[in-house]
Amino acid sequence: MNITKYLFGALFIALALCSGSAHAESLRAERRLINEGNKLYTERKFSEAAKKYEEALGINASSAVGRYNLGLSQIKQVTNPQDTTPKSKSLLDNARTNLNAVASQAKEKPGLASKANYNLGNLEFNVKDYKKAIEYYKQALRIDPKDNSARKNLRIAQKQLENQDKQDNQQNQDQQDQNQDQNKDQNKDQNQQNQNQDKQEQQKDNNISQQTANQILQAVDNKENQTRARVNRANKGDKAVGQGSSRKKW
Repeated sequence: MNITKYLFGALFIALALCSGSAHAESLRAERRLINEGNKLYTERKFSEAAKKYEEALGINASSAVGRYNLGLSQIKQVTNPQDTTPKSKSLLDNARTNLNAVASQAKEKPGLASKANYNLGNLEFNVKDYKKAIEYYKQALRIDPKDNSARKNLRIAQKQLENQDKQDNQQNQDQQDQNQDQNKDQNKDQNQQNQNQDKQEQQKDNNISQQTANQILQAVDNKENQTRARVNRANKGDKAVGQGSSRKKW
């Protein structure tokens, strides 16, 4: 949601002329520049309007009307409130500075201060900083409780903040679930590695046992072969003796 309704009230406030020709001349020059800026603003020539307001502030730096209008003209030069390019960021930062200067003059300029807070709320709303937006709308209502636009935007911002918190909580829960799943997978992989390692060690033990068994069997076979060889030799010897004793002696 993009709140694009920026209040443009109090642009044509008449500036009272004070006594003294020099002072009066300065006020006339300031008023003339502000009026020229207002005309350019209504023609949507926001950059040219901003220059006129800056000239007016050069004459009277404390001009709340000039500073308020300058802030609005700076905002209007940025078509996308979420644009973060250096030029757009600089314009919006300067707009915040100018509007905050007016917003702080609640006692001296309550009408402008309320509108400045309202527009600051719109700025923060458009970049989805709903907490700041809510505070600015509340401040606008403190100064002017009859500001229905501020009240309406306050309710919208509160609803958006509620939805944002729900989304953040859901994202956190999803991240926790994902981490748990990853841990489970890691534990499963680790268990599988341990099982594979146990199988390898068991296979190694089996190989050793089989090798040992083969060695024992080979030793037994060798012993039996040796025993069989001795028996065969003994049997051959007995036969030879028997054959010799049957010979006649002369």
